[in-house]
Amino acid sequence: MPRRRPAPAAVLTAVLAGVVLWGLVVGEATEGDRVEALGGRIRCPVCQGESIVDSPTPYARDILAFVEDRVAEGWTDEQILNYLEERFEGIRLDPRFSGSTVVLWLLPLAAGLCAVFLAGRRLIRPREASGD
Repeated sequence: MPRRRPAPAAVLTAVLAGVVLWGLVVGEATEGDRVEALGGRIRCPVCQGESIVDSPTPYARDILAFVEDRVAEGWTDEQILNYLEERFEGIRLDPRFSGSTVVLWLLPLAAGLCAVFLAGRRLIRPREASGD
């Protein structure tokens, strides 16, 4: 017979999960949170593989300061991203869905479907009869 958790531990776990969920749903994002989230979506023009939040370069710090100023002025995320896209090619880490980026968006889906197909095929394949 499996060992059961004591009731107080289960209740405490449920309460803590509820508090975390409530904080995620109700909590408001501050301007700093918004700047960091937006900076995480912008590619560093120098590093090419990192966001401006993660990049140590002064150039990335300048762009992050620009983003912070625009957020303080009340610009929307799309306005900021569009402004930067006009000045830098490939500045987004999450490219828009378009004809040229369709492969980037569909490749993970295709890989997942192939994995499911191959796993299903292996599991469903009839077992070979043993030579008994």
